[in-house]
Amino acid sequence: MLSFVITLVNHYEERHGTRPNVVYMSQSHYEYLREEMPGVRAHDDVVAMLGIDISLSSETVCPHVATAEFLEQRILVS
Repeated sequence: MLSFVITLVNHYEERHGTRPNVVYMSQSHYEYLREEMPGVRAHDDVVAMLGIDISLSSETVCPHVATAEFLEQRILVS
């Protein structure tokens, strides 16, 4: 899962000329990602290692990345 997310980030950056700042994934995808990071305990550490925020949604079938603008607890996806 970690290599998949990194590939998503790299492809997004190549296509859009900017790095995404959020990855959308399901809880099960997140758990797979965490299994690949056994030394990382806190969620903030996972985010720091990826360099992008994580948004969990049960409706996300396949992880995807985007650039989102964060304003006053609201997320506006561009």
